Formats: sequence, structure tokens, C-alpha cells
Amino acid sequence: MRYLIPLLISVSCQLAAQKDPAAKEILDRVAAKTKQYQSIQADFSLVVVDHKEDIKNTSNGSIIIKGDKYKVSTAGTTVFYDGKTMWTYVETDNEVTITEPGSQEDDFLSNPAMIFTWYNRDFKYQYRGETKIDGIDVHEIDLFPKNLNQPYSRIKLFIAKKTEQLVIISSIGKDGIDYSVFLNNFIPDKYVADDVFVFDTSKHKKVTVIDMRGL
Repeated sequence: MRYLIPLLISVSCQLAAQKDPAAKEILDRVAAKTKQYQSIQADFSLVVVDHKEDIKNTSNGSIIIKGDKYKVSTAGTTVFYDGKTMWTYVETDNEVTITEPGSQEDDFLSNPAMIFTWYNRDFKYQYRGETKIDGIDVHEIDLFPKNLNQPYSRIKLFIAKKTEQLVIISSIGKDGIDYSVFLNNFIPDKYVADDVFVFDTSKHKKVTVIDMRGL
């Protein structure tokens, strides 16, 4: 019985999420608004909670998105992506790994540039209502992956009601590890040159290059 009840709850949520016009209306508005931006810059805090080990870790970083390009900077690591090639630079090792992510990696968790375009394709969704976070009125929406082989059971979005900007995105892991990204200092439409999304080896002396393209 202790396994049956969570299963029934999960199934009922999936069925309800298949056709929730309230969630779709909000997501469509946010997506349309976000697509109008030439670029997006924001700071973020990444909170990782391991429920099995009762461990919570927090790290900070920044993100820049322009079309299908992005740059994500965290403590010691920076990821550059120009729409085709990805450079992952680890500062402490002065090492950069070059890859070309394929379409199988076109998931918003691995490609932040897809954050407002993936939901119609990859998820069912359900509106959970309004709540407050740090004094801000937000919409709470649950996303359920159509691909049940994903490592997470659902994604939670918290969207500011007034600005219609994403405030928090959380993934609920099947392994008991949850990831939450808290966005702040949101800056839209600031000019960003394309070379920002390309790793320049000339600016990093004696950098070790690991080229994984074609392997």
C-alpha cells in the first residue's frame, strides 16, 4: 500500500497535467515575452539538496543567453556555447574541454538557451496556484516529463506574477537529489557580442585543450 498511494498520486497529477489551460496560458505568455529579448543576463544561486545524505550545498554564478548561445559562469568553471561548439573551462586546472553537443542533449537542463521553448515539446504541465516567495507574488507550475526515463520526476517553476519572469526553477530528482536555481538581477536586452560565447585560447596562457569533437 505504501507504494500504491504515491503511484496513484503521480498518475493523477500526470493526467491532470495533460490538459491544464491555466498553466499553458502563463507559460505561453512568458515564452512570448522572453523570445522578444535580444539577450538575457542574470545572476543565480544553485542549491543542491541530497535528501538521502541530508546535505545541502549552495553555489553562485551568472548566465548570459542570446538566441541559442549561452555562457554560464560558476565558481571555477565557465561554459561557453556558440550554438554549435561548447567549451568547458576549469580555471583551477587551466583546462578546457571542447565538444559539440548533439540533438539528444537538446534538453533545457543541459542547454539553458532552451529554458522557455522546451515545455511544449517535452512536458505536460499543471498550474498549482499562487504563492509568495520573499514577498513576491508568484505562479507555481509543475512540469511532468513525457519521457519517463528522465532522472527527474518533475520540474517546478515559480514565475513572478507582476513581471512574468522566472524566479525559481527546481528539478525533483528520482535519486533523492533536488536542484534549484534562484534567479536574480535579471537584465534583458543588453548588447552582447557573439564572441562572448566563444572560448579564446589566446587569453589563457598554457591552457590544456582537450578536443572531444568527432569522438
